[in-house]
Amino acid sequence: MRIPEHLKEIVDRLGEAMVQALARDQETRALAREIQARGFDLALVLEATVALRQREDETLQDEGGFTMHGEEDQWSEADKAFLRTFRIAM
Repeated sequence: MRIPEHLKEIVDRLGEAMVQALARDQETRALAREIQARGFDLALVLEATVALRQREDETLQDEGGFTMHGEEDQWSEADKAFLRTFRIAM
């Protein structure tokens, strides 16, 4: 699937927002300072895989952005695969 240029820009902004969210997280900052206080330099490299699939049917999203198919709350196979990358089982 060819990803439109405007969508690539949004995905890039998503990545930047994720980095900024982590940088602003107080616990993350405190832990990084603790590592540095113990005499270590710290470099954090994050890798995020973003999987995009264009929907063919009319699906709705709830306020949290989770996909809802019809009247039932169901997870798509793509949603489940994404969660499995984080070792989250349904």
